[in-house]
Amino acid sequence: MRLNKKITEGIVLMIFALVLVGSGIYSEVAKEPAGQSVEQTEDIAVAENAKAGIIASIESEESRMLDSMVEEKATLEKTITPVLVTAAKSEGKELSKTELEWQDKVMADVDSFLAIRKKGSVDAELLGKMYPTSVATVVKEGKEWTKIKSGKVTGYVRNSYLLYGLDAYKQAKKLCKKYAFVETDGLRVRAEADEEAKVLATADKGDKLLFDADAKKEDGWVAVEVKAGSGYVSSKYVTVELNTTTAKTIEEELEEQKKKLEESGLAKHDPMDVSDEEFTLLAAIIWCEAGCEPYEGQVAVGAVVLNRVRSSGFPNTIEGVIYQRGQFGPARNGALSRTLSDTSRISDSCYRAAKEALAGADPTNGKKYFHTVDGTRGQIIGSHVFL
Repeated sequence: MRLNKKITEGIVLMIFALVLVGSGIYSEVAKEPAGQSVEQTEDIAVAENAKAGIIASIESEESRMLDSMVEEKATLEKTITPVLVTAAKSEGKELSKTELEWQDKVMADVDSFLAIRKKGSVDAELLGKMYPTSVATVVKEGKEWTKIKSGKVTGYVRNSYLLYGLDAYKQAKKLCKKYAFVETDGLRVRAEADEEAKVLATADKGDKLLFDADAKKEDGWVAVEVKAGSGYVSSKYVTVELNTTTAKTIEEELEEQKKKLEESGLAKHDPMDVSDEEFTLLAAIIWCEAGCEPYEGQVAVGAVVLNRVRSSGFPNTIEGVIYQRGQFGPARNGALSRTLSDTSRISDSCYRAAKEALAGADPTNGKKYFHTVDGTRGQIIGSHVFL
């Protein structure tokens, strides 16, 4: 795309700002002026105005070329920061260990999860999910989609839902607790930072102890919390890190949810035999109502349908329940019909959920209604409340 005159002027201003950065007059990374003289203070103001001019020159054109201008603005803003960091390094300002470790890291700025897809398209196959505490490594950054690797998943996520570098680190500190990860067997947790102090507990290699950020800092020791209270362990035998997570493949999530269902002591019903058409219909309504819900929530929606079939207050077939007037939105608005016209869009997890519900699993313990969480009291699974 050719840049218009306004953007060209902005780039000239950017170059001028970067020259000032290279000369040590202004450093955005340090957030402070390099000196205190009147001349330098004026130069700082010039640099500030130059950078502001870059953004302003772009924003003034957004009303006419909205889509392209947003891309140009994002590109310029992402370009300026690395150059300023490079300038800081050239002046002898070394990046911290944390800054280096998080330079190629991202986190998902979402409430529930961010879909990881096989290709950079919303229609591409779903490979896995990034959760709010998941950290991923950037493989290749694109204009709209970034290829990432996290855990066993490598795929594409939308840039607009990502936090990069130190912004991701700030998010991790806000969402993830810090732990001391034990690297030896028989590590003693002492009441005080002293090798002769009372032993409160012991830990083995692979254990993690909650870091006590409020305790007094002691050289050579790490403050942790155990059942017996706050104590200290030798810093030689632990690594203190944020307890971040990795993304999960769809298969991993299904196995976890299935295990959770098996261990939860759910109410069980007798298996229900249905035709292939009814099985597909049940999977389709699960997809329409709970395709993005956790697996337990998908089984729960299937169970609600079957609980109605078993009840004398509703039709006694899956088809009758789903198409009963005024009950299931997807049956009214055409979403169910569209899904049935192309059943390839129904995920494997929804088919599995339908099969499990038909086998007798019921996470709702007999509930016959559900809707989006809105404060109503009931059993909450994912974003649905079951009543």
